[in-house]
Amino acid sequence: MTAPPRFAPEEVKHLEFLQAVIARHANTSFLVKSWAMTVSGAFIAVATRGPSWKTAAVALALAAGFWLLDSYYLRQERRFRTLYEKVADRQAPPVMPFTMDVEQYGDPVPWRAVALSGTMLLSYGVLVAIDTVTVIFLA
Repeated sequence: MTAPPRFAPEEVKHLEFLQAVIARHANTSFLVKSWAMTVSGAFIAVATRGPSWKTAAVALALAAGFWLLDSYYLRQERRFRTLYEKVADRQAPPVMPFTMDVEQYGDPVPWRAVALSGTMLLSYGVLVAIDTVTVIFLA
């Protein structure tokens, strides 16, 4: 049984840089989700105390905006993951050292597939549905 080939120090550093970017995107995505829940919940609470369908409509618009923003960060995270995998794969064509160019070296990740993924639909689909029902109920 042969040992797997060792990475050169610069390859390890490149992988560390990519992992740091992936972690930042994942953290930002988590923060966007928490802000979306908090802000939407606050607007719905204000709308039902009023009651004002316009305030609930603002909550709906904000939830949709957070959905788009979170989709952007999740898509970027996935693109950097593909670049990470290419740098780590010894069988793949070599990637330029220390590149962070996901446009050239990363695989395409369709925005729509990310926005409509199970996680995003569960997080934001439910939030948008609740906001929509509130708008309809208050209108």
